[in-house]
Amino acid sequence: MKATIHQPDFMPWFGFFNKISKCDTWVVLDHVENNPRDAAFWGRRVRILVNGQPTWLSIPLNRPDVAGVIGVPIRDMTINLREPKALQKCLRTVQMAYAAAPYFERHRDLVESYFADEDPSLMGRNMRFIEAVLDRLGLRPRVIASSSLGVTSRGTRLLVDILHAIGADTYLCGGGAGGYQQDEMFAAAGIALQYNRFEHPVYRQLRTEQFVPGLSIIDALFCVPTDRLAGWVRTL
Repeated sequence: MKATIHQPDFMPWFGFFNKISKCDTWVVLDHVENNPRDAAFWGRRVRILVNGQPTWLSIPLNRPDVAGVIGVPIRDMTINLREPKALQKCLRTVQMAYAAAPYFERHRDLVESYFADEDPSLMGRNMRFIEAVLDRLGLRPRVIASSSLGVTSRGTRLLVDILHAIGADTYLCGGGAGGYQQDEMFAAAGIALQYNRFEHPVYRQLRTEQFVPGLSIIDALFCVPTDRLAGWVRTL
């Protein structure tokens, strides 16, 4: 059984869904701690195309309640609903950026429902978005939350222990994982390691002649027919 492990990012990029499409199981890494104040945290930000320029779309998160605490498990992070203007600005930015896209009307509900959601849980909103996109692309992996497995190790040992806990014999990781994980630990544990060699598809984007990769999946959904995307996500 092949599995991948990834955090529940905010409106993730195309490569996220490509990696999941190649696996039987996606383990949602929801119990590890991150800093909700970190501007580079992918759980709260992603790039979209605004007037032909890649632009960050970020949502405000609440700080930890306890003084001195920096990290919070992703499953416990909450969106700052005391800043409704920030969330409304995010929605308006997407609407203005993609209103002219050929498939905006078909998929606008994905974004509008995210920002209309009253659930303060970051993971709850992110997962509902991701699962809706998986459904539209015809992807139906088994989804398991890491918090349900009782694994407490760290680093590469954490990944190995998660894979053992779910009975996986193959692990598909992202192309950049070699910079931080110890690959030899997977072989020692009897787990085959594969790197996802993803090549981003090129398609016609709004208001730019030069293709911009690495954007939120909504850029592709708004610009490309869904059946074509579903084919790309499995083959690239």
